[in-house]
Amino acid sequence: MLTTLLPFVLLIVILLAGLWLARNHEGKRLRQLRDRLHLIEESETRAERPSLKLLRDDLLSEIPILHRWLSQRRLGARLRTWLQQAGMTLRPGKYLLLVAGVGAVGGLVARLALPGWEFLVGLGVGMWLPYALVAYRRGRRLAQFTAQFPSAIDLLVRASRAGHPPNASFELIANEMPEPIAGEFRQVFEQQRFGLPLRDCLLNLAQRVPVVDVQFFAITVIVQSESGGNLAEILEKLAGIIRERFQLQRQVKIHTAQGRMTLWVLMGLAPLLLLTMLGLSHDFVMPLLTDPLGRMMLTVGVVLQLIGLYWLKKIIAFEV
Repeated sequence: MLTTLLPFVLLIVILLAGLWLARNHEGKRLRQLRDRLHLIEESETRAERPSLKLLRDDLLSEIPILHRWLSQRRLGARLRTWLQQAGMTLRPGKYLLLVAGVGAVGGLVARLALPGWEFLVGLGVGMWLPYALVAYRRGRRLAQFTAQFPSAIDLLVRASRAGHPPNASFELIANEMPEPIAGEFRQVFEQQRFGLPLRDCLLNLAQRVPVVDVQFFAITVIVQSESGGNLAEILEKLAGIIRERFQLQRQVKIHTAQGRMTLWVLMGLAPLLLLTMLGLSHDFVMPLLTDPLGRMMLTVGVVLQLIGLYWLKKIIAFEV
């Protein structure tokens, strides 16, 4: 047992040592830069401090080597956008380290339970868990944003009819609306406040929030600002269309409830049957867990279950 665990223990030790060395590489220079930034921040006025916050947000990782590696690839920017869409302050570098660490722990635990090659399943599950958590939070945050968006547009309509410019209307949403829509429009307000054109601010919003309604909104405001027109009337019609789409999505969700229930019943049937057989006829089922062929059959079954889950979700998914 010790000889089988030794490679994994050495792998974790080497990983931790490499992270420690990478973090302390150029540590003196980083401390000097942070001290200088701290002095600058103390000397700036309160109105200028958000620019320093925007500057620090561009850091992909606190580890210099990992930051340079991510900066040279599209992966860094995509991960940063993906984490921002989930409303997480986690940096891309720290997320990758978290994936590697949880994957190593999952592989080690699987190696303790299954002495064969099935430890790769534990490694894969461990690396998938951080992704699943971020994806879940991202989906929930985007759903909350979509539900709040019509009310935000109504607030924009009232502000526009009262004579407020778009920038003041965005600030009003940031102060009056709840999260997550307040935070997104606060970024739009701050970016425009620091000199970014309205077109770029709205395109950045559409990139951070990949929702069709936000893309419609960005295009509408951009076209109106460039060509002129009654912005309040256009936004009022857009809010009505978004509410109709949202209501239609709920109706589709109700009509597909049976398909979703079938999906989870089929997914839970095999594990439930396995647990039942373990309780009723333990000796009959144990070869599946102890014999190499049985473990291979279980692994193939799990993979096929995941493939079936993917395709069933595709079948019951409707774009409105």
